[in-house]
Formats: sequence, structure tokens, C-alpha cells
Amino acid sequence: MPWPRWLDARTRRRFALAAIALFALPWLVGEWVKTSLQPGLVDHAESARLLVDFVVAGAMVFGLAALVTVACGCWVVSVMKGPTRTGDPFPADRVQRP
Repeated sequence: MPWPRWLDARTRRRFALAAIALFALPWLVGEWVKTSLQPGLVDHAESARLLVDFVVAGAMVFGLAALVTVACGCWVVSVMKGPTRTGDPFPADRVQRP
């Protein structure tokens, strides 16, 4: 019996979508927040923009670390389950023929 594939096409697609989302969403939110940081409206607008950039970079790194942790967890669960084995049916599940 072959080992179950933990990284099939559906899982790869989900990981790819999650990676795109965790890079795109913080960047989009950061750009949206930076539009309101204009020099006439906010004191120290440049330092506030730099702070937003650091928060966005931190969110991206945290999201990537979380995604790698989930991928490692999926691999560990797959290895611990092992190959699929089917045994004899339970006696109550057998069909009794007279």
C-alpha cells in the first residue's frame, strides 16, 4: 500500500493561495493606511509611514512562519499515520450466511 500523499494538488493550491493572501493583504492594508498619512494632516508623516512599513513587514514574516508551521504539522501527521492498512472486518460487520 502506498503512503498517503499529504501534499496533493488540492493542498498545494491551498498553500499557494494562503501564501498569496498573507503577502497581499498586509501590503494592501498598509498602503490604504499610508494614504491617510499626509504631511499636513499628521505630525511626522514620514516616520508614521516607516512605522506602517515595519508593521506590514512583520505581519508578512509572521504569516509566512505560521504557514511553514502548518505545513510541517501536516507532514508530521502524515508520517505518524503511516501507510493505509486494511484488516479483517469486525465479526459483527461480517455478513452471516446460513
